[in-house]
Amino acid sequence: MPGSLALLAAAVLVPILALVTVIAWLALRRVDQAQMPVALLGLAHVISALCGLLPWGRPTPPPALPQQSAEDPGPPARPTVILVRPEPTEPAAVRRAE
Repeated sequence: MPGSLALLAAAVLVPILALVTVIAWLALRRVDQAQMPVALLGLAHVISALCGLLPWGRPTPPPALPQQSAEDPGPPARPTVILVRPEPTEPAAVRRAE
């Protein structure tokens, strides 16, 4: 009985490990060097999801992507005013003094 259990475990683990290896190889060979951290984090998400296929594994949430801070947000947007009238009129543009 223990021999058949080992064969069953190998039959489950080897395809999962092969799947992870193929996904990692395909993903990482196409990624630009600047995007490598994001690709590795995405690969961690895939591996975590595949852990749910194991009989004893539970998927764990990988860390979130780091948020990029905007160094210069720029000037705030100017508000837009739209006038709605019941009768049609000629379009006109009015500039407000700031």
